[in-house]
Amino acid sequence: MVNCFAIININVTGICLSLHKNWMKIMIRYSAVRLLAFLTLMSVLAGCNRDNVITGSLPPVINFDNGTGMYSVVAGEELVIAPVYTNVDDATTYRWTLDGRVIGDGPQLCRVWEDVGEHYVILSVRSEGGSASEEVLVEVTPTPLPGILLPLDGDALTVRVDSEYKFAPVFTNADGLQVRWIVDGEPVSDEREYTYRAGSDAGTHTLVIEAANSYGTSRREISIDVVAELPVRLEFLPLTNLSASTMRYTFAGRGVYLSPFTAGVDASGLEWSVDGRATGHSGAGYMFVPSAPGEYVVTVTAAGRYAASVTVVCVSVTEDSRFRAGSVGTQTRVFEYMPAPGQFINDTGIGGMTGAETTPDAAAQWAQRRMERGTAVSLGGFGGYIVVGFDHSIPATAGEFDFSVLGNAFLGDNTGAGTGGSNEPGIVYVMQDVNGNGLPDDEWYELRGSEDDKAVVQYAVTYFRPQGVRLPVMWLDSRGSSGSIDYIADIHPQESYYPAWIQEDSYTLYGTCLPAANYQEASGLWVNPPFGWGYADNYGSDVVASGDDNGTGQRNGFSISRAVYPDRTPVKLKYIDFIKVQTGVNSKSGHLGELSTEVCGFEG
Repeated sequence: MVNCFAIININVTGICLSLHKNWMKIMIRYSAVRLLAFLTLMSVLAGCNRDNVITGSLPPVINFDNGTGMYSVVAGEELVIAPVYTNVDDATTYRWTLDGRVIGDGPQLCRVWEDVGEHYVILSVRSEGGSASEEVLVEVTPTPLPGILLPLDGDALTVRVDSEYKFAPVFTNADGLQVRWIVDGEPVSDEREYTYRAGSDAGTHTLVIEAANSYGTSRREISIDVVAELPVRLEFLPLTNLSASTMRYTFAGRGVYLSPFTAGVDASGLEWSVDGRATGHSGAGYMFVPSAPGEYVVTVTAAGRYAASVTVVCVSVTEDSRFRAGSVGTQTRVFEYMPAPGQFINDTGIGGMTGAETTPDAAAQWAQRRMERGTAVSLGGFGGYIVVGFDHSIPATAGEFDFSVLGNAFLGDNTGAGTGGSNEPGIVYVMQDVNGNGLPDDEWYELRGSEDDKAVVQYAVTYFRPQGVRLPVMWLDSRGSSGSIDYIADIHPQESYYPAWIQEDSYTLYGTCLPAANYQEASGLWVNPPFGWGYADNYGSDVVASGDDNGTGQRNGFSISRAVYPDRTPVKLKYIDFIKVQTGVNSKSGHLGELSTEVCGFEG
């Protein structure tokens, strides 16, 4: 609103000068009565102007020194709130109240805040001209002691005798950080990373990590159990989270590639048998090709004493008989939405989630609605995936592409992505509904891409739920490396990047890992360059639509003929029924965060 009194105050000198110069014109034009009224008005104006300061009775105005009236302070520290006032004088009174209690009576509020949380303070100002009040929000945050984040379930670790284990924590609130490692009461290092070397004797030891900053010291204690032999794990895993079954299905004459999950055994020495008869094959993987319909029990044995079995069902129908006709050209159902942790996960702002995605079904339905609008669904860090189905089988054709996946990759230097643009390649898998139950619980076949010879197959990453809010998510991979999905508070401030619908404190994602190609330019911008071809959300040679400047509407085409087994031998498929896209790179680009494939829809 325009302050009319201020305008009069500013221009009153000019009015007086204009009045003096045109006095005779006014005398001629106006009657005596009108002239008397005009002179009375000028007298009032002159009385209000004393050295260009308004002295009339105007209500006070409160302007906060930070412009918002919202403040943040660490618990135990003093906060000074110093508003700027107008239309006040020495007689003006001030009152600051919190929960009905008066906590200040001056123009400024100086207070030490102890209770963590949000506090609403009412500032009331009263002067001769009236009163004004404003609400102030004070957010009191916990004392920022260092956080010690490790990729562990709890605070226990088991290692083998005469082995090494490298601890590489992520420390939060690390300004001025000092670290100390203590083993069995003896200080052993003051570096940020520490390699624990187990001796030749079995037993239990205590490792303590101390991390200190200017606010104080945090401490984490880990029990290390040194054993002669690590627990052995040898098992076949379900192909999908939709079912606990490990049964495998195929058509007569088509192989099933079998590879168990192993821990604590030499996978290269595994021995294989079918229905109790040795095959003569040894190694980490085995291609079983049934020649006739029926059920076959395939068993793998390690070290002559550990064994695991899986049932392979060779169905009695032909491949052609499972083909389904339909008319909808896009995905009709999201069967699974299982992202890795990431900055868009649980984000009700930019990420577009609602907060109601607390079950796997709710998350899948949310992803389906997003893609129906052509809006991006983030798969998070490495291994995060989405599985979709159609109302029909998609045939393998003689053309270049059989189906397409919508992403948001682009080239160029827009949106701060660097001269190489933004590409976050996702690996594409396909499946036939061999068992005919309408669910994606059969064999996944990866589609080859340009980086196939450089990829790490049968790679796995385990993600650990953070032990608090607004923290990075730690991970540990199948090669013993560890890292984190960084927390980016200024862009994605949700409490956790760990999917809200996963109840376990850790979960593992399996797949093929592509080499990281991202890098930082001299300008400071990060570049995520594209791979040649064969990946979703990647501006390669297989782009069939470029999208807009931000990549929206970008499409990659895919051919079913590029399907391969895990050992990279080709498999011939006449059609497919399900598609999976999975984040293929385990890397991050500084302030941009983790590389996370986005999908906006499927067409086929």
